[in-house]
Amino acid sequence: MEEWEKYLGEGLAYCKAAIGAKEKKKLGNTVIYNTIGLALESLLMSVLTRSKIFPQHASIGSMLREVKKLHAVPDEFFAEARFYNAFMNFCFLEVIADRIPTDDETTRMIGFVVSLKEWVGNVVHSDPKIV
Repeated sequence: MEEWEKYLGEGLAYCKAAIGAKEKKKLGNTVIYNTIGLALESLLMSVLTRSKIFPQHASIGSMLREVKKLHAVPDEFFAEARFYNAFMNFCFLEVIADRIPTDDETTRMIGFVVSLKEWVGNVVHSDPKIV
């Protein structure tokens, strides 16, 4: 198994876990948010490592910009990445209160990760340019 396939497998598993947690309402929105983030990172890494590229930054937006150098990335992915990132607070110098996503916001994020999963699947399995 190649490295990109491991990332793809992880991304699919995290995506499935996030969807299941959302549907079953077993975990809180913070855990669902973090699981979505793991799925997004892994799915994007699968595309990048398939092309032997390692991103300079680990943010979702930065990874999307790297992927955009290789493939036409849907514009809405960038808007959704910014929406996802709006809930992060670990890079701020001052202490700010956690912003926990609402049910509607996690539903939107699930929609993004599902769309990304489908797009990534098409890219890694159908693009003969990728070595």
